[in-house]
Amino acid sequence: MKYAAFGLISLLFIAGCGQEQPVTYEAPKEKAAPPVQQMGSKADMDAVSAAHAAMNAHTPDVGFAAELPEGWTEKAGSGMRKVSYAIAGTSIDFYLISLTMGDVPSNVNRWRGQVGLPPASEDEIAADVQVLQADDHSVNYIEIYNDEGGTGIIAAIVDLAPKYWYFTAKGSVEELKAHASDIRSFLDSVKIN
Repeated sequence: MKYAAFGLISLLFIAGCGQEQPVTYEAPKEKAAPPVQQMGSKADMDAVSAAHAAMNAHTPDVGFAAELPEGWTEKAGSGMRKVSYAIAGTSIDFYLISLTMGDVPSNVNRWRGQVGLPPASEDEIAADVQVLQADDHSVNYIEIYNDEGGTGIIAAIVDLAPKYWYFTAKGSVEELKAHASDIRSFLDSVKIN
């Protein structure tokens, strides 16, 4: 029994040999952060807010670039709209949507119905539609006016098959006619990315 106890103690001693002793370290205490400086005036805070908004503001990538006529403002799209444009001093609703169908006669007759006009024949539509180009892509452009009803639509279908872009401006006949040349200039300047 005496030898057994000695053997057990010897085993424990041998097992403990070569084991590293725990090491402790003392980390320096963290220094307190410097106090936040107070902004001076409300004007200073407004300037910082405006600068922050400008840094974070960006135009979403809509797949093209174009020259905006004077008085136009680009707005982010929502829903089906990729992008919208506000034309200063008007109530014209001008926007771009993208679809996978590009049938011109069906769309023209749908627009005619929206402004209170009866459907037109394919020959009448073909006579009214102008074919333009946007970066080697075909653009079917039409102006639809219901002078009696006072509303109209200027529309362009850009053939990017299998997709089609629809630039559509809706508003009063008077406003659309006054801004038709700007809308046309904008469409002529479109450069597809």
